[in-house]
Amino acid sequence: MVTLNTLRNKGGVLLAVVIGVALLAFVLGDMLTSGSTLMNSSKMNVGVIDGEKISTQEYAQAIDELTEVQRITTGREGSTEEQNEMVRVQAWDLMIREKALKPALSAVGLTVSDDEMVGLLSGANPSPIIAQMFANPQTGMFEPAMLRQFIAGVDQDQTGRMQMFWNYLQNEVGDQSLIFKFKNLIDKAAYVTGFEAGQLASLESKTYSVNYLVNRYESIADSTVQVSDAELRKYYDTHRGMFKQEDLRDIEYVTFEALPSADDYAAAEKTVQGLAKDLAAAKNVQQFVAMNSQNTFDSRYYKPGELTGELGEFAFSASADQVYGPVLSGDQWTMARIADVQVMPDSIRISNIVIAADQKALADSLTAALQKGGDFAAAAREFSADAQSGAQGGDLGMMDPQTLAPQFAEALKGAAAGTVKAVNTAEATFILKVTATKGESEKVQLGVINYNVEASDLTRSEVYGRANKFATAAAAGGFEKAVSDGALAKRVATVGPNDRTVGGMQQSRELARWAFNGEAGDISEVQEFGNNFVIATITAVREKGIAPFEQVKNDLKALVVREKKGEMLAEKMTGASSVAALAGTLGVDTLSNDDINFQGFMAPEVGFDPAFTGGVSGIAKTGVVSKPIVGRVGVYAAEIVSERETPVDEALEKARLSAEAQQSAFMAAYEAFLNMSDIQDTRYRFY
Repeated sequence: MVTLNTLRNKGGVLLAVVIGVALLAFVLGDMLTSGSTLMNSSKMNVGVIDGEKISTQEYAQAIDELTEVQRITTGREGSTEEQNEMVRVQAWDLMIREKALKPALSAVGLTVSDDEMVGLLSGANPSPIIAQMFANPQTGMFEPAMLRQFIAGVDQDQTGRMQMFWNYLQNEVGDQSLIFKFKNLIDKAAYVTGFEAGQLASLESKTYSVNYLVNRYESIADSTVQVSDAELRKYYDTHRGMFKQEDLRDIEYVTFEALPSADDYAAAEKTVQGLAKDLAAAKNVQQFVAMNSQNTFDSRYYKPGELTGELGEFAFSASADQVYGPVLSGDQWTMARIADVQVMPDSIRISNIVIAADQKALADSLTAALQKGGDFAAAAREFSADAQSGAQGGDLGMMDPQTLAPQFAEALKGAAAGTVKAVNTAEATFILKVTATKGESEKVQLGVINYNVEASDLTRSEVYGRANKFATAAAAGGFEKAVSDGALAKRVATVGPNDRTVGGMQQSRELARWAFNGEAGDISEVQEFGNNFVIATITAVREKGIAPFEQVKNDLKALVVREKKGEMLAEKMTGASSVAALAGTLGVDTLSNDDINFQGFMAPEVGFDPAFTGGVSGIAKTGVVSKPIVGRVGVYAAEIVSERETPVDEALEKARLSAEAQQSAFMAAYEAFLNMSDIQDTRYRFY
């Protein structure tokens, strides 16, 4: 019967194809994670989707369900903070689908009918999700019997986990089909004419040898260019789309780092000297290291040449009770002792037979028969629950024995070719046979103790006291004055609502959360992130939408100054008979390049500047100096010396342009949908 454990082997397929609907995740990226601030009356909500408030309870339930799916597919109970954040993003995306996308598509007639769902789940052409989840491992083809077995087992599962997983899987199948329908509808609306394809093919077919010059903006001092507020306002009104922004907060902050004091170094040295004596006397090196090192015990065995430096020399020259170090490097003490020496192969070839845990009697009798010389390959084909290796007579190929799971590595330690061993786990019995070994040599296992010198509680308390004193002064007299009075280094950062770190500080999510729960001018209490005690102030609140004029005024000035410089430089560059003559008049170098193309955006002395390459492609004929081309670093003049043509297939060009148009149209349509749905994401209040 196909169980959750069976499907767990296909967890990679599920995570790649199912969770979050891969199509949207790939095409749209993090487009769904932004939003604007809600009113205080909604403090117990994580956001609003298409007018519906999303409560913390509802969102938490969605997270719990996806977390359970993750447990089922990976077989692991615990998860990292990074994995938890991924689940939270997926849960939010799922709610957008359920509460906005699906109702909106249904309103225009896009749905997945019951008959379609039957076909997607068990028809001749099932959903890609189902086809991969229930595929024969030997052929890669969809196996309807596997699906039927799984469905039959759903009702027999008393825990309800299989039913939950099956419901989730069906929902993902339906959603993927619906999104494909949506994309196909948009694709039909994206059309490229033959004329467009022909024009672009003509431009792309030509490559030019060009003489050119660049009259740089920096040749005119900014101070000589006068800009009025009226001009800034006019530029702002004309280019408002340039100043679209998401929710952001500008903060300034100071850090008080808790570094080890001289007393802390002395105390650490006393501790490690004691550890070194105990390590020398330890009966079980591996156990002692595991209990006393701040790093995980490295159980690997090394041969000469695999360990470098002093530790490498020590490993193959020291006596069994000799201790390396302790040696201090930076803030870390290191000591080591040989834990074990083994003669073992570099590679080992293994065959295996997997027997379900509830068939212990079969596993025992089979092991006994195989240890007496039974046909292992035939038994694997007949009895192994691992169909893929079973079809190969149980063969798993050559491998490094040290890559095996600990219980398997221990069982096969020192085993010669022909050895058969059984390893029992909670899920199955694994009958293993060593069929070949290669490259036998003596290898050493080192017990290495790393001990980091860290700030003591007393030191941390003293640093916290200084940080708290600054926070008190900042609250009373202002952040800037406290920074100045303390002669401190101030740092700046712009943070988003879902940022997990600020300024590279580990586990500093709370600083971003604080910034989005506060107002401009707020000063934080002392916040602790690792060894850093941080006090911050909010200097600017940037709301989603078009940035206000005053907020971008400095940026506007730089843009308008550059625009005016462009006009001033261009005025001096008209009517030239040749680039060389103009270069002499302007006092700049004449440059040349033999590989300028409409598709390229780079040129020597210019760098990335599509305006330049596009301007060159627009010159009428050879020997004619272009009109001034206003670009990224200055104003250009160019003349074509010669050109060569490589014909471009118009049909292929049209196909390429159509694909690009469909992609951009779909993204634009989805972004328009998101804007209409008024998605307000305030999860930062809680996560």
